[in-house]
Amino acid sequence: MPTADPVAVQRLKRPLDLTIFGILLLLSAPVEFWSIWRTGWNYPVKFFGVELAGMARTVWLGAHPLYHLALGYGFLTMRRWTFYLLLFYAADVMTSVVVRFYLEGYGFWRTVFLLLLPPFVIYAIARRRYFVR
Repeated sequence: MPTADPVAVQRLKRPLDLTIFGILLLLSAPVEFWSIWRTGWNYPVKFFGVELAGMARTVWLGAHPLYHLALGYGFLTMRRWTFYLLLFYAADVMTSVVVRFYLEGYGFWRTVFLLLLPPFVIYAIARRRYFVR
């Protein structure tokens, strides 16, 4: 009877934390879409701190739920591209939050993102070896 390579088995096993993050990201996609829909696609959105208008704003707003879906799928399937998409999305969100914090001052959700996003990214960097497929 052939024995499985323990390193390969360890590499393919999805950790519980990544499963939970994947599920949460998948669940956040419809919530994000509902939030966008509820405001009539009409709230200021920034891309790396630059406020968008017109069609660019609409496209970027529509992309947010898709990012959540892609990240959730990537976390559940441990795709390599997920790690890089997470870094891109986190950099965009963090830059936009810092710019808005600087220009507009304190805001509850801005503060939440400022406090929670950096530790999450550091945690994802520490777990990047699991994104192998």
